[in-house]
Amino acid sequence: MAVEAEAAEDAESDEGFVHPVFRVAPQEDSGSDTLGNYRYQAEVAAQICVALLTQESVESVVCEWHEDFVVSYAGGSVELVSVKHRGKRRNPWNVADLCKDGGLAHLFDRWRACDGLSNVRLRLATNAGLTTGKGGATTLKAMCGPDPRITSGVDDMASAVAQYLLKVRWKQPYATIPEVPQVSRLADIAIPDGFTDLVKVFFAALHIDDELPSRRHITDVNLQSLLIPAIATLQREHVDVEATYRALIERIEQSNRDESDRGQLAVYIADPTRVLHSVQIQQRIARRRLTKATVLDTFVSSRSIVPTFARGQLPIVAPGGGNLRKKMARGRIPADEAAHAERLRSAWYVAWSQNRSGLAGDTTELANVSYEVLDTVFACREQAEEETSDGSAYGRRMNQLMTRLLTPDLPGAGLPFPVNGRHLRGLAYQLCDDCDFYFSDVFDPSEEEAS
Repeated sequence: MAVEAEAAEDAESDEGFVHPVFRVAPQEDSGSDTLGNYRYQAEVAAQICVALLTQESVESVVCEWHEDFVVSYAGGSVELVSVKHRGKRRNPWNVADLCKDGGLAHLFDRWRACDGLSNVRLRLATNAGLTTGKGGATTLKAMCGPDPRITSGVDDMASAVAQYLLKVRWKQPYATIPEVPQVSRLADIAIPDGFTDLVKVFFAALHIDDELPSRRHITDVNLQSLLIPAIATLQREHVDVEATYRALIERIEQSNRDESDRGQLAVYIADPTRVLHSVQIQQRIARRRLTKATVLDTFVSSRSIVPTFARGQLPIVAPGGGNLRKKMARGRIPADEAAHAERLRSAWYVAWSQNRSGLAGDTTELANVSYEVLDTVFACREQAEEETSDGSAYGRRMNQLMTRLLTPDLPGAGLPFPVNGRHLRGLAYQLCDDCDFYFSDVFDPSEEEAS
């Protein structure tokens, strides 16, 4: 019935009319409903990812196995977020439902797995309302956080939540919630010593956000209220907003699809000392981590396509290239990618040679765009090194990141003639040939044999 309610909600118009064909969901529609929930979670994660662009306090988002994500903040604090969508035809959350289906039991278990560290915050994020009245979910919300608005009756609420969590444990194997004998009445559930006090500490770390947009509206809200203002703050021009948003969602979902890894990474993110000696865990976290650079990587240009070679131009092989070849070989970049880099260096050589004005301003324009390209290259190298285990070659990953990040939208990369990303990568390869950067540790190319 839950699937039918979701289907009806999605088909409902603003006037409230639901066509009869949408009142009955297909017999096997649970898969699409689940995918819809995954997409909704990705769109909630996108809100934090957009915040990465403009808020220095937010450092990264790490996606976990097909459900929640972890937000890392400057100063070392982390927030474990559980997202729950609920159709508007369903009743508001009550306390029992929050514990059973609303994610509280899951958050409690993740919090306990992190040993209840003081740097761990928790957020339950949902689009649904909360029941009101004494003992309602609205009261529970007001009792949560480091500075609760309601402080009376907390003991009774904590006892009730403790019993709900213990009941959930009968059917769901949460390792950090104790097992107690099953009884017919909730009030008869025996609460283990100290468990209620533990739940009260859980309240202090928890924030309940019940004001998310619904599945039907979250895309528009994220575009209009978050992404477009962020692009304006960054003073980025020629950004295809909708294509960029789609690319961001796809990137989040990609981080959330590593089916070889079902483990919870929050415990390692909350306490970095646990991960220091595990290269495997470091790599798993790196695959799922989204940073400001990752989000900027998803930006899509709205500019018209600029050809690499203008009509009638013949490709010319640029002079030099020996240093570039040696550096790409040292960085373990495959031969076909290295050959393509040579062609792009020549494409830049042609574009610059035929479009420069020949005046003194050329030097300044070339210097400006070169600085921006090098800044981006160094950022690519830093990210590649972070994603690669110690001692391994990172050149190929660095080259892949350069392909994504060296675009005509590069800040300060304005030139008096139109260029595309291949031109900027060609300039980067020329700068590499000039020994402005390396795809590996620094070495003397003159002492390296040509490959």
